[in-house]
Order: sequence, then structure tokens, then C-alpha cells
Amino acid sequence: MIARERDFINKEAIIDLGSNSIRMLIYDNILNSQIPVFNEKAVCQLGKNLDRTGKLDPKGAEFALTVLKRFKQILSNLKVKKYKAIGTAALREATDAKEFIIKAQKIIKKKIVILSGNKEAENSALGVIIGFQKVNGVVADLGGGSLELARVEKNIIHEKISLPLGVLRLFNQPKRNKNKVRKIISFYLNKIEWLRKNKIKNLYLCGGTWRTFMNAHMIKSDYPLAILHQYKLSGFETLKFANKLNSIKAIKYEKLASATKSRTNYIPIGGFILSNLIRICDPVNVFLSQSGVREGSLISRSHLRVLQNNSLNRSVHFISHKKADYAANYLKLYNFIKNLFLSNEKHFPHRLLLPACSLSNFDWGLGVYQRAELVFQEVINAPILKLSHSDRIKLGLV
Repeated sequence: MIARERDFINKEAIIDLGSNSIRMLIYDNILNSQIPVFNEKAVCQLGKNLDRTGKLDPKGAEFALTVLKRFKQILSNLKVKKYKAIGTAALREATDAKEFIIKAQKIIKKKIVILSGNKEAENSALGVIIGFQKVNGVVADLGGGSLELARVEKNIIHEKISLPLGVLRLFNQPKRNKNKVRKIISFYLNKIEWLRKNKIKNLYLCGGTWRTFMNAHMIKSDYPLAILHQYKLSGFETLKFANKLNSIKAIKYEKLASATKSRTNYIPIGGFILSNLIRICDPVNVFLSQSGVREGSLISRSHLRVLQNNSLNRSVHFISHKKADYAANYLKLYNFIKNLFLSNEKHFPHRLLLPACSLSNFDWGLGVYQRAELVFQEVINAPILKLSHSDRIKLGLV
């Protein structure tokens, strides 16, 4: 079997039918690299009027079916045979969801798994666990129709809950209820005892609105790395920025409307939910996670055990092989120098030594005069979720 054909076997995709948008991600090999090679979304707003009508938005549903036809065509063109489809809040709650699901399943030729609120919270937490070295704190996934929360200690999921606090749902409240939105948010969050009683070190944010929020902070602060995953702020910094972007007018005043784009309307609501969470659980750090419910839905329990044990090394070997180091020459370099780094853990963690050796072949085939700059950028942006921003800088300099 030629290499190109073999690559298709491990490609895996997921279609996420959310309340606000529908997204499809395709992975080369989910066990070896949890960063998608294809990532496309369409804003359909299936749950736009869910609270008012109890039904899916008709125009949104029609558009969603058109989008699914395109996604299925892409899967066929790329010969991706392994794929899943999941549905969240809008498809859980809408009275006419069954009719839509039947039509959608005929198009994509796959059963759509409707996640319960607790299952969505669990899968979001699993997605974060595979994206960080060690997860301790609360995972918060904010979508269009709901907010999922899960408490995780040492990569083990404990309490979890789903709340009807999605940004699309809250934004489309009837005008007479607009002034009640903040009270609604506070009411639901203040009821969660485990959120108040447990000491929370870290808060991990998932979802498009918070991704946009953190990206806006990155732009405003002239952050040198254009990498959102594992972007970290203190709880105080996050609270301060959320309070600053408390209205659409404020976002425009800060000249961030171009950065927030289609989610400008939702940032103030997402910010208020976030500020409430911070006041309740008082986290030391707030992280942004690019991996969440989609990655968590693709990873089985057996896969999770594999990833927790050696996901960094698996990713390293996978990338090295893609760079044509078929003989794994980097292992020879690693075995040659590893003893020199045994007493240097403080300045260069031993777990980064193997990735450093692997990434040392990134200059293969590059022009001589720009080699250093090109390799530095490629290493910093290496598709490995487990690397923190500090890790990336160290590897880039090495």
C-alpha cells in the first residue's frame, strides 16, 4: 500500500451540530496529533429562537442541511471513512429536532449522537485533558445554547453540569427580559455548590465566544505569539478585561470589533458569565483551550489512557515521520545527549528533550539563508497541544 493511501486510513472527522454554528474538523491521526488539518464552520443559528418557539430556526435548519451536503462532499473527496456527528443543546431541546435529524442523517449517511448535558460537559473536559500536561480546576465550555462545567483534579473528572446559559439563547431573549439576563446568569451559577466550596486553581475556557475574547486580549496586549491554545491570564487580568468589554459600544471603543467579528454581539454576555465564574471560584490562572467537546467526543476511554501516558512522544514521532525522518534518526541524537540534561531540569525540562531532537530535522529541504527563521516559526507553531507557550519558545530557541 503506498503512503498516500495509507494516510487516508487514519484520517478521522467529526461534525458538530451546535446551537449557533455547525463545524467539521478532520484529523490526520487523532491519536498522534489532536490539531485538525481541516477546520470549517458555518453560522446557522439552529437555536436562535429556541426559548420563544421551542423549535429550531427554520432558515437556520435549511441552511444547516445545505452545509451538511458540502461537508459530506468534502469527506468523500478526501476519502475520509471514519467520522462522527454530534448534536448539542438545540437538538436536545427542540420539539421538531427529530424531523431535522432524520434529514441530516440521510445527507451525511451517519447517525447523529445527541449528547446529554452531562455527557457534553464530560466530553469537553476530556478534550481539555488531552490538550494540557495536567488539568487541575474547572473546565467551562460556553456554546450557543448552553454552558457546560466540569471539575477536574489530576486529569480525573469529578462533578459536571450543563446550564441553559448559551450566548445565542441569552442574546435572543425577548426585549422585556433583556434586563434580566444578568440575573439569570447569576441565579444559575450561584446554585452550584461544588463551584463555591472547592478551591479552584485553574479555569479552562472552551468555545468560540471565549476563544474570540482571549484573542481580543492577545491583540490588545501585543502578545508576541499568535497561538491561542494554552494562552494564559491571571484571574484578575481576565476579570478586568471582561469588565472592560461589557458592551458592544465598549468593544468598538477599544477598536476590537474587527477582531471579534461575528461574535461581537456575544462578547459582553460571555464576559459577564466569565466574570461571575471568576468571582465565585476565584481561580489563580485562566487558560484558553482549543481542544474541547469535539476532540473529547472522538477520543475513546482506551485512547485516553494511551494519550495520558505518552501523547507528547506520539505527536513528536508522528511529526518527525511526516518530515521524512522515516528512520527515526532523532532517537539516535536523543540517546547520545540525554545524560547531559539530567541535572538541567529547571532550565530545560527533560520531557522536552525528545521533541527538541525530533524538531531538529525541521530544516530539511529549506533554503540556507532563511533556514533559522523558518525553522523557528515552524517549531513555535508545531501542531502539538501539550506544549505550553514557554515550552514552544524553549524548543524554538534550541
